[in-house]
Amino acid sequence: MALKPKEAAPAAEKAPEAKAEQPAGKPAAPPSYAPFLAPAFVGSLVLVFIGERLLGNVETWRLVISSLGMLGAVATTALRFLHASSEKDPERRKIERALSLFAALGLVALGIYFAANTEVGRRALGILDATPDKRARFDGASTVAWVVLILVSVLPLVFGEIALAPMRRAPRVEGRRVRAATIAGLSLALAVAYAALFTYAAGELDAKVDFSYFRTAKASESTKKIVTSAPDTVEVRAFFPPLNDVGMEVEGYLADIAKSAPNFKYGFYDRLLNPQLAKDNKVTQDAVIVILRGPTRETLTLDKEMNKAAAKLKTLDADFQKALLKAMKEQRTAYFTVGHGELNEGTGAAAAEGRTSKILRRLLESQNYAVKDLGMPQGLANAVPDDASLVVVLGPAQAFLPEEIASLEKYAARGGKLLLALDPETKGDLAPLAALADLSFDPTVLATTDQLFVPRRRNASDKANLVSNRFSSHASVSTLSRVSQRAVVLVPVAGSLDKKAGSEPKVDFVLRSSGAAFADKNGNYELDGDEKKATFNLAAAVTKPLGEGVDKAKVKGPQEMRAFVLADADALSDLALGVAETNQLFAVDAVRWLGGDESFSGEIVTPEDVRIEHTKQKDMFWFYGTIIGAPALLFGVGLLVTRRARRTAGRKA
Repeated sequence: MALKPKEAAPAAEKAPEAKAEQPAGKPAAPPSYAPFLAPAFVGSLVLVFIGERLLGNVETWRLVISSLGMLGAVATTALRFLHASSEKDPERRKIERALSLFAALGLVALGIYFAANTEVGRRALGILDATPDKRARFDGASTVAWVVLILVSVLPLVFGEIALAPMRRAPRVEGRRVRAATIAGLSLALAVAYAALFTYAAGELDAKVDFSYFRTAKASESTKKIVTSAPDTVEVRAFFPPLNDVGMEVEGYLADIAKSAPNFKYGFYDRLLNPQLAKDNKVTQDAVIVILRGPTRETLTLDKEMNKAAAKLKTLDADFQKALLKAMKEQRTAYFTVGHGELNEGTGAAAAEGRTSKILRRLLESQNYAVKDLGMPQGLANAVPDDASLVVVLGPAQAFLPEEIASLEKYAARGGKLLLALDPETKGDLAPLAALADLSFDPTVLATTDQLFVPRRRNASDKANLVSNRFSSHASVSTLSRVSQRAVVLVPVAGSLDKKAGSEPKVDFVLRSSGAAFADKNGNYELDGDEKKATFNLAAAVTKPLGEGVDKAKVKGPQEMRAFVLADADALSDLALGVAETNQLFAVDAVRWLGGDESFSGEIVTPEDVRIEHTKQKDMFWFYGTIIGAPALLFGVGLLVTRRARRTAGRKA
């Protein structure tokens, strides 16, 4: 029995050592708000995104949401720094400081964004009045900077927070695990930034590669409206061989129209199996589309071979609509005035600069107008011809004679339709032309202090190449007003319009400049002391009821005078119409409104890719790549991960 105390003695001596190995006490619990800092920070960034990107047109809500997001980001970052400084454990303090720095990078990104995208920030940085080239470079660099910083801030922060979350209340943290997660997030952020920069740089290159086999246009809303507006049945007979690839594409196009037009029907026929039907429709070859409406028949010819018909399929909607209008409506006549240096007479230097009207003529012909000239030899000084459905005055360089103005006045009084495009750089007096629509025209060239212009010569004169998306809800611009967020009209070297005091006609200014435009009186393209920024009227739609004594039976189109007046003739020139499809839509909708066809307004669908075809070698590559290559790659990655996991487990053991 005496041996027991002696045997117990060593155990008693070891007890203090065992006690010494235990921690003196548990670390202080982290603040209750610590786990919510990262979600709150990310949520604040989301609020800024919603305010700036989704609510950009609602100024009040944009300010509220963006301000809340900015305040939330600042507050969460400040709390994170405060928590890091109060942490007593050195390992935890290092982790919290690292995460705090990533949050601070997010604030730097927000600062760059607001400095580059607000008027106050741009003025403070001297960018607002910089040259277009410098502004373009700054905008590109600032966008890249804040996007990359956001990625470098958010991804490492989120990855590190996810790794740290299970260890916040543990006696010790595994700093190496949190650092590895943070580095993984940083690597992913840099990889995404590299891919985005690579894509951005590739997009800036002036090179395109089209891998599509062909692209067939779909039926546009405008075409569907034209079909639906017909008071009787519109029938289409398509003559194609059985199982023909081109015929299948055409069938898909016609089926799309038939879905929304109950008065539209179509059928496909083999001309060899239906010889009498082909003879009745005057079809002597394959790939012919016949449009029938009552006794009227129009024909559209394609090619039965796909490689030859590809180009026609791309413009199928425009070609079909042109033939459809010919079948639906009687051909009308549009007269272009000549003899005053108009754009439609452009030759020599003017033609070299694109100041011609070939595209506008084609657009009128696509709306079933026959285009003719109207000048002194054609009797403009006496009267406008009775068959005139539309008179176009396109940028005259010289003033009209009083007799010619009087002739146009008489035409307008009997319900005529006028398209007046005035040139502010002309030397002649254009006030009498504007007065035809009870408008006044100021030829002072407009310039702008914002970025709503198109650089062309890369100097100060580019500030006069205005663009605008400020459309009214008038029928003459209804299509563009619906897509104003992504569509602008190019208005190079424009004057301005205004309504005459006490005028009788109804005037709707359908296109206005931005509020940063100014009348450049001295022609230096800079805002001087005697010049003020304002919103200017660029285009107007004018209507006036018919007077007493007018024979309404002879009025072409709507039973009223209509005029569409534009303060810049270059907006309808080949230069503008050739580079801006929205200008073509702008011109077509104006012509349709003048002719009473505003119900047909709508975009003509652009071609889209529908199929990609590989060569035999490419098919072989994809076959062996998916059957052998992809499984082998997956097997190799799995083997590598497994071996690394076993090696790590061995070192820990």
